[in-house]
Amino acid sequence: MKKLKYKIDLKEKKIYIAVSGGVDSLVLLDLFFRIKDLKIKIEVLHCNFKLRGDESEEEDKLIQTICKNQKLILHTKSFNLRKKSSKQILARKLRYLWFKRMLKTNSFNYIALGHHLNDSIETIFLNIIRGTGIKGIKGIGFKKKYLIRPLLDFTKQEILSYAKTNKISWIEDSSNRNEKFLRNKIRQILKKLLNNEAYLGINKTCQILKDEDLIIKNHINIIKKYIWLKTNRNLKQNPLRLRLKNLLNLHPIKIYLYQIFKDYYFNNISSLIKLIISKSGKKINSKQSDFSIKKKKNQLILYRNKK
Repeated sequence: MKKLKYKIDLKEKKIYIAVSGGVDSLVLLDLFFRIKDLKIKIEVLHCNFKLRGDESEEEDKLIQTICKNQKLILHTKSFNLRKKSSKQILARKLRYLWFKRMLKTNSFNYIALGHHLNDSIETIFLNIIRGTGIKGIKGIGFKKKYLIRPLLDFTKQEILSYAKTNKISWIEDSSNRNEKFLRNKIRQILKKLLNNEAYLGINKTCQILKDEDLIIKNHINIIKKYIWLKTNRNLKQNPLRLRLKNLLNLHPIKIYLYQIFKDYYFNNISSLIKLIISKSGKKINSKQSDFSIKKKKNQLILYRNKK
């Protein structure tokens, strides 16, 4: 089996391993436990949402046994989800809030997650169905702030093979078979359509798309110098002023508008176009109301709203 995927310096780092009781996270834990040369300090995080009855309790016991045998410190957190809204979405929010709190409280560097190549490709198809650009079809990223995903080069087949070879016990999450969730539907379809080689081939495409996305970002940075009168990060004190004449020279305008303003939460391109063709004095607010854009004669003025 391939080695863990390192894209950052992990030497002497303090890393939490998020463990659910499923095969992916338990293989991740086993691989990290075997790392000796980097002198990494690892501890385990486990959330119990008590959504699957006895299955959830079995996971708890399994993880406790593994951590005890390997002399690893285990941190557990139990939740009682009573809201009628999507429990999956709520559980995800609560889990990451707890992860972030644990990281800051105990001064750890990263939290390692068990997402693998199949997860990444499922996400791509999920994004395509909902509508997306390159960002949505380049797959899951290895690192996002304090979260790292060292198994992204591993297919599910490779993970299962490793678990069986090394006699790792795990518990199957029965909710993964519930096809009322779109991701689960996609997973079942892809199982029938794709073999291990196909997943690896798609992974090569994702790497190319990531490089192309980097090229786009570099190009947009050059374009920003062409359209902005001046650049400034403190938008409260000095708003950014955009030359409308230069902006209108860009084609296709909708794509450029998205790329230029997405970091300021202006996702409604139609409203941006209406502002461009409107009379001087009109303005629009960003999705989160943190920013506003105002038209003034032959300029667009971007500024941060005061709170």
